[in-house]
Amino acid sequence: MASIRPATPGDEAFVLSLAARFAETRVHWRTAGEVEAGTARALSRVLQTPSADDALFVAEESGEPVGFVYVYAEPDFFTGEVHAHISEIAVAADGTGAGRALMAAAEAWAHGRGYRYVSLHVNAPNERAKAFYELLGYDLEWYRLNKRLR
Repeated sequence: MASIRPATPGDEAFVLSLAARFAETRVHWRTAGEVEAGTARALSRVLQTPSADDALFVAEESGEPVGFVYVYAEPDFFTGEVHAHISEIAVAADGTGAGRALMAAAEAWAHGRGYRYVSLHVNAPNERAKAFYELLGYDLEWYRLNKRLR
């Protein structure tokens, strides 16, 4: 079972090593480099300048990092109610239980702040992640469509 702890700046190399995972299920019009660089840029910022309105947790097994989750406070578009939004979650290997432990940590962070719900985005081609989130009780609310202009 993975143990969860807050991330530190010393975790940056590990966290950024998982940025490529986000490119594995990208949409066709985004390049792997674009996804990896954008993810790395955002996560580096979080690690270097933490905020009271976000959290980055690392999962460890036998003292070694195996995954992370980044969650932050965000107002709801329709009501303005602040809730937790899981921006990024990645594990080194699927099926270890680390992802479930990280999701539980993000939800506990949200609950501790008095938020009533948690949101997240998932890449459309990522069927495995969609099934995982639905298993944890997440419901599809809306689709986001993009069109690349030429």
